[in-house]
Amino acid sequence: MLLGIFTTIYIITLALQVFVPFIVRETIIFGVTVPEQHVKHPALGNMKKHYAQIVGIFGIAFLIIMIVSYSYLAPSEFMQGNLLLGCLFAMLAVSMMLYWMNHQKVLKLKKQEQWGLNIKQVRAIDLTARSRDEMLPWPFYVVPLGGTVFVIIFTLLHYDQIPNSIAVHWGPNGEADSWRNKTYFTAISLPLVMLMMQCMMWGIVDSIKRSAIRLAVNRKEESLEDQLKSRKYMSWNIMLISYALTILLTVLQLSNIYPSMMAGNRLLPVFFSFLILILGSLIVYVWKKRRLRVSYGENIMSEVTDVDEDRYWKGGLIYMNHQDPSVFVEKRFGVGWTMNFANPRGYIVIVLPLLILLLISIFSL
Repeated sequence: MLLGIFTTIYIITLALQVFVPFIVRETIIFGVTVPEQHVKHPALGNMKKHYAQIVGIFGIAFLIIMIVSYSYLAPSEFMQGNLLLGCLFAMLAVSMMLYWMNHQKVLKLKKQEQWGLNIKQVRAIDLTARSRDEMLPWPFYVVPLGGTVFVIIFTLLHYDQIPNSIAVHWGPNGEADSWRNKTYFTAISLPLVMLMMQCMMWGIVDSIKRSAIRLAVNRKEESLEDQLKSRKYMSWNIMLISYALTILLTVLQLSNIYPSMMAGNRLLPVFFSFLILILGSLIVYVWKKRRLRVSYGENIMSEVTDVDEDRYWKGGLIYMNHQDPSVFVEKRFGVGWTMNFANPRGYIVIVLPLLILLLISIFSL
């Protein structure tokens, strides 16, 4: 069971790592801004191809090692879990190492050939873009919050019938494997965790909605379609995760109030459904994002290009721009959005809920 779940997650993660250079914007290659006049440079295509090949080969090798070692060299469940995580992180480490090497190569090539040096940099703006935004409105993210408040009240009203030992962790087989002594705080700690995660997801969506819509100066309509649809699909994705997480944690909380729900493998279908929904929504988002990707033809001739923002990206991964009011921007390598670390609001949206989650975990022990 554990091997099957980890293998599924591993294969999907590996596929994303292999194809990520072909998913992100064509003008962003390994975290470096490349003027559209040079996106078809042969060296760039070779870098992408070699990256995909090497990550794929190492990923398959680690997968084989993971399956064989799990069956023959890991006698305990603890060792099996560590082995599976170790292989997953080893594959990601190889991917990041190759990314960094190619990032440096693209920077060097860009400097040597002086890409964009004699081309005017322009930022495209569409004043009507906000009116066409299709992101889900805030009430969609308030409903789970109301459900969580109800669960907290329901738990307190049924506190006396909760067993003296409260489950706080469940294994891959759907059975609880860690408990804590019952107190009022431990009884509602799981809904409090759920509440913080819901607030964080609501804050992320709201921040993305307020973020700038970035257009390609020579591909305004195509890039606007890409931006609007990407934001729409991301809001749907986060909404689905929020609702799925609410249902999962609500069921787990009810299983503490009604222990008969944990008998046998009754919770296993809930865990499977949650995993399928999360992975499925990610795959759909990546597929939609790939279809929306703006394509550039050969031998593009233009006297203008998009503003080069490489100076704001540390290693092509960490974005820090004090002049940008956006809290979140699309990743330059990977799928989804990343925080503008120069914007204080991002720390309120992300870091503060995580700190509260950490405190809940500590005090519920």
